[in-house]
Amino acid sequence: MRSKDKYINTPRYIKLASIFGFIIILSALAIIINNHTPSAYGFSIYKMYPEYFWILIVIAIFIGQMILIYNAVSKYENNSWLIGFLMIIISNLILLCMPIIRGYFIHGREDVLTHIGYMVDIENKHNIISNPYPMLHIIGFTLKSFSGLSYNDITMFLPIFYSLLYIFSWYILGKYIFKNKRDLYIMLAFSSILLLGSKNVMLSPNGQAILFVPLFLYIFFKSRLPKNAASYSILLILLSFFIIFSHPLVTILLTVTILLSDITMYFNSTKNSEVKIKKSTNLLSIMICSFLVWSSYLHILAYSIENIVFTLISSDGGGSEFGRYQTSVSSVDISILKIVGLVLSIYGSYVLLSMLSVICIIYILTFWKKYNMKMNYYHKLSILGWILLICVSVLLFFFNDQFGFIRVYSYSIFFSIILISFSISMFLRRPSNKNKSNLKVLVVISLFLILITSLSTYSLFLSPAILKTDQQTPESEFSAMKTFYEVKNDYPVLERGTVNHRVHNAIYGVSGTKKKDILHDDLVIKHFGYDNNSSLSDSYNKSYLMINYIGRNQDQEILPKFEDRWSFNYSDFVHLDNDAGVVKFYSDKFTDIYIIKP
Repeated sequence: MRSKDKYINTPRYIKLASIFGFIIILSALAIIINNHTPSAYGFSIYKMYPEYFWILIVIAIFIGQMILIYNAVSKYENNSWLIGFLMIIISNLILLCMPIIRGYFIHGREDVLTHIGYMVDIENKHNIISNPYPMLHIIGFTLKSFSGLSYNDITMFLPIFYSLLYIFSWYILGKYIFKNKRDLYIMLAFSSILLLGSKNVMLSPNGQAILFVPLFLYIFFKSRLPKNAASYSILLILLSFFIIFSHPLVTILLTVTILLSDITMYFNSTKNSEVKIKKSTNLLSIMICSFLVWSSYLHILAYSIENIVFTLISSDGGGSEFGRYQTSVSSVDISILKIVGLVLSIYGSYVLLSMLSVICIIYILTFWKKYNMKMNYYHKLSILGWILLICVSVLLFFFNDQFGFIRVYSYSIFFSIILISFSISMFLRRPSNKNKSNLKVLVVISLFLILITSLSTYSLFLSPAILKTDQQTPESEFSAMKTFYEVKNDYPVLERGTVNHRVHNAIYGVSGTKKKDILHDDLVIKHFGYDNNSSLSDSYNKSYLMINYIGRNQDQEILPKFEDRWSFNYSDFVHLDNDAGVVKFYSDKFTDIYIIKP
């Protein structure tokens, strides 16, 4: 009777947890509704709502994850996993919609504005001109043409769509590669976390391409089957062109994945192998040839390899991302604990996911003979792919400064999730029945899940906590810049906080910006040169000076305890407003525009 009572009561606990989880979500929505703060620029979206709002979201996601884990280990099958998955989706949707909820005009101050400019070019010129990754911009222009939405709205809705597609793609991928449905639930607990940071919430070609990877992998695996794979093969070729025209780095990484797939299949091809997959020679040929014809990205890759080799053999080394961090840290007085805290704020979710991956690999290498573990093709591929990408990422971090190592490292997430899911499933299904050991492992998994979820939630949006500023472009700044371009003369433009050529991209198109020769931001000298001169006009010929709210406050917000590292103090702006050689001719709540008259 005891086992029967346990069987009856267990779903009741899930029901109670589900009710509690949805109450938490409703509470978070109530906070949003009752928050009447004006839609003004803030350096951190996390400070626009009370701390407990974000905690509630994290708890709701964690409850959903625990329901999935329960279904993975329970002896009884039911559909309560759907409740947990739905809870995670709703919580993620709230996070993804925060820029829209906050009334952002455009979510993005740098590349996003240039991507709008490429869409404007397609609309005005009816061709892609010199666009290196046009797929994103073609989609944006097409949506505007058929829906009537503005490019501003499209740049905020597309990342939400791609992020949701990413999560559901993991579901269909997991449903295919896992024979046991319960193993799928473990994978969903990890794959439904918004691990890709700003790629989940801000529009970018790299983000678009990488969020399509789970769908690509699903179609790739289906197309490699010996039978009934023709439709998937055609779809795969079409999706390959989509990726090639979306982003070159993701194309290279997917090509490497396909190569690894063939290598893994070669070593896995035994008479008793569970998975029979065809070689990918034709697909590789199509992707490589198309990529070489289209992309000019290879010179960056070649330069990075050259830089790594040079740094390894050179006595004085070369530039690297690690070197930049080392220089920055050595130039300030900061404790080890604060450095560790900063690293965890920026890369914490990746570090924890990597730690868990290492633990899983060590477990497999240690006990696979003892428990007679049988790893299938997908498990082997995930281990090989993760190790390779981690090694490449480490080399890029220590020996290269051409592009951030995180671009390659973030791709390792796909292998990491598959690796962790298979490994945990193997541990829980091992022959020896050790309930206490299983319970300890489940507690550790739960701890990793809540930590990864918390860290990924707090690094989803750029903020001073990760040494960045919020990427909102207010409508007032957009309007001010548009008016400025209509009346300005051909004087140089100096800036502090504004992104002159990016906004020009969004208004007139990238080709229009190049025609006007507005190719970069000219930053004004530190402290306006008041350390050596009494007037800014002593340092420049006749020029415009644009300063916004970000420029006035970013040092104080990002580096509040390092005043000696500030490029500008508040007193510098007071001095500027009283400078006889500088005249302010435009001002609103966000932007001030001056003219320097020698």
